[in-house]
Amino acid sequence: MTASHRSTFRLRIARGFAVAVLACSITTLIACSTRGSKFSSLLNQGIMPVSEENAFMGANLFLAHEMEQSVYLYNFMKERGAPQGIELKADNEDEVEAHFYYTAGPEEYLAKPAPRPRFNRNKDTRREWIIIGPFAVDKERYREIQQLQRTNGGAFEIFGRREFLGQQASPGTQVALRPVFVPTPIPPKKHVAKRKPRVDTSTSETVSSKEPMNFDQQALKEAKDMAPRDAQGDIVHTVTSKTETIQSISQWYTSKSATAAEIAKKNGLPEDAKLSPGAKVIIPKTLIANPTRMQ
Repeated sequence: MTASHRSTFRLRIARGFAVAVLACSITTLIACSTRGSKFSSLLNQGIMPVSEENAFMGANLFLAHEMEQSVYLYNFMKERGAPQGIELKADNEDEVEAHFYYTAGPEEYLAKPAPRPRFNRNKDTRREWIIIGPFAVDKERYREIQQLQRTNGGAFEIFGRREFLGQQASPGTQVALRPVFVPTPIPPKKHVAKRKPRVDTSTSETVSSKEPMNFDQQALKEAKDMAPRDAQGDIVHTVTSKTETIQSISQWYTSKSATAAEIAKKNGLPEDAKLSPGAKVIIPKTLIANPTRMQ
């Protein structure tokens, strides 16, 4: 090979290497610019609702695209379900922060893209998402979250197929940003009415069981238990039961049943007379041995 041939060969190699480098750079720039501007119109637009039926809404398209890139994000959505709304905060997509809002609670999750390896940053277009939470929604966003439509999930086009990610219960315990104290209810005390002491109103005098009775009190008590008498001093007994007989009345007041004939004669009744309640029986004072009222 002559010197001229060698120089021509070297020139061709240099030109081919330059063309390859230029093509690679152009491809990388196109890929980066496409990736960076694909959802740039959704950044810093506030809370965007996720549709339950339309997979081609902006929030649905963003989540579907990122679930194709991130296994972590896809598995999170499978477990927790699609949020009712998302918010993207950043100046560019590579440094975006995604906020996922759920009306139940309400609660919020924060998702950030994991850093790309330095040696493969330009070639690898995939990115993983790291999700933390749940968090309680702050006061400023509470009303906005409550106004989101409560859905059962979201519809997405993932790798060319329609997929519905339904709502599931929150897998974790909500982190309370503001402590909430819920007092334990104390049952009301039942009102028990105090019983008033029973007062014997049959006499004007009140007898206390703790103090000894004086002479007047004792006389009143005895007078209360005594059988009533007429002007001659004879006892006037009032029959209160059909079982009473002349014999039982005689036994009570005279302590002798033998005096029944004399009591029957005094009242003009036969000794075996049947007595009705309310009838009056006179017991002569000369026969009285027990002056107390017959019980």
